[in-house]
Amino acid sequence: MKSKILLLVTIIFSFAATSNAQINKDRVLLGGSISYSTAKNQQSAGSKSEIFYSNILIGKIVNDNNVVGAIFSYGYTRGNYYNIVDEYSAGIFYRKYKSLLKSLYFFGEIDATYNYTKNTNGIFSAGMDGTRYKSNGVSAAFIPGISYSLCKRMQVELLMPDIVSLSYLGTKTDYTSSTSPSVPSVKGNYFSVSTNLNSNFLSNFGIGFKFLLGK
Repeated sequence: MKSKILLLVTIIFSFAATSNAQINKDRVLLGGSISYSTAKNQQSAGSKSEIFYSNILIGKIVNDNNVVGAIFSYGYTRGNYYNIVDEYSAGIFYRKYKSLLKSLYFFGEIDATYNYTKNTNGIFSAGMDGTRYKSNGVSAAFIPGISYSLCKRMQVELLMPDIVSLSYLGTKTDYTSSTSPSVPSVKGNYFSVSTNLNSNFLSNFGIGFKFLLGK
């Protein structure tokens, strides 16, 4: 945590004398990430798991310091013992910047997203033992942060955890069995409201980058 804050402060003061970037109308805000990792199971020769995640954010600056756009993500996990997870999400966001100092901004962002997950365990087929879990839901969150313009086309951000989030989730779990010809599905519906203002709030910051395209 301390190293992240120190890095951000160093960047801010290093560029404060030269940066004159503005968050002007009609420019485009672009960000995203991609990650991939694998791990071998030492207890099972030739067995491994892999995890992939990607997301993209693109927005249009409709008025100075006001951004409206879309966010998308896709990820999967391919685990040992036929454990397969796929996750998708798509949504919209609104972000408003407030100038604090030269090229330094506070921002608040509201996200609204649709989320879909499918998780299969075992061999999901007639006459085999397997489970398939599906969920569909929507969520909304308020995310604050601090942004600094390194140059005309790049910003570095200190991202804070979601202060408030709401979500609704519908689930369905199906089963196949090697001993029973038919196993009923289990359905559920869940609604939750959460806040993140506990003692761990300050330990969950993250650093990210955004690009500003256009004049």
